[in-house]
Amino acid sequence: MQTVGIFYPGDMGHGVGRVLLEDGFTVVTTLVERSERTRRLSAHAGIVELDSMTEVVRRADMVLSIIPPTAATTVATDFVAAVRETGRRPLFVDANAIAPMTAHEVGSIIAPTGASYLDACIVGPARDVRGRCIFYVSGPHARLFEEQYGKSLRTHLLGNQIGQASAFKMVFSGLNKGLAALLYELTAAAQDFGFLDELLHRYKVLLPGVMEALEWLVPTYPMHAARRADEMAELAETLEHYGFSSVMARGTQQTLGAVGQLRLAERDPERGEHGWTLRDVVDAIAREGALKRKG
Repeated sequence: MQTVGIFYPGDMGHGVGRVLLEDGFTVVTTLVERSERTRRLSAHAGIVELDSMTEVVRRADMVLSIIPPTAATTVATDFVAAVRETGRRPLFVDANAIAPMTAHEVGSIIAPTGASYLDACIVGPARDVRGRCIFYVSGPHARLFEEQYGKSLRTHLLGNQIGQASAFKMVFSGLNKGLAALLYELTAAAQDFGFLDELLHRYKVLLPGVMEALEWLVPTYPMHAARRADEMAELAETLEHYGFSSVMARGTQQTLGAVGQLRLAERDPERGEHGWTLRDVVDAIAREGALKRKG
């Protein structure tokens, strides 16, 4: 079986690694300058830790980049340095929530090495990679990825163009984040007016599907709001680059950025990642006045 390198085994990365390990792949990473939480997740999944990115590239047949979008080009640049040092050219798969323009930039970084490059995105919850996640892929090497890894990682080919998978992630996840941001604004106002309980009840009665989705999404925001604000910035830049309105995307970015600045997960670490409910989150945001204009 092949060896897969993962940069880095955080929430989604360690879940992907676990699935590949269960199916007989060797999975390796390096944890230099990674957080203690990432180290725990990696160890829990059983991923092999190596000393450096160079050692990962030396052993891997494919490298998966699964990181915050702001670090995508940095990891690609570090990968290139490792390729030049080792002479090895594993397939580089960027599976981050980045704009298609950033996907092309990553491709231009990788191209001089001669390594193959695949544009990808992951849609679905990190806690159930095998059952509910789909890898959307695009580019000349999309079919090769499906053939080699599609039995373990559910894969959907979008086309042969770099940027298609990244664009899909942008427009898909923008709806989830936009709904969450709108909920935060409306419930903060409802708390001030004194009818939050009735508002949430009426939402559940008239919009059960929407609220079911939000009941699942919103509790992840204490830990991930800042990262999702960065992802909305990528969406806004995508829409603007291709001549579309970005009013809603920019507004969502601003709202999620304000929520991220609360650092709720850091202030209440005992809850962990799964100790929040939708009501906990909206109550905290309203209580802190994060979305209320100053002055």
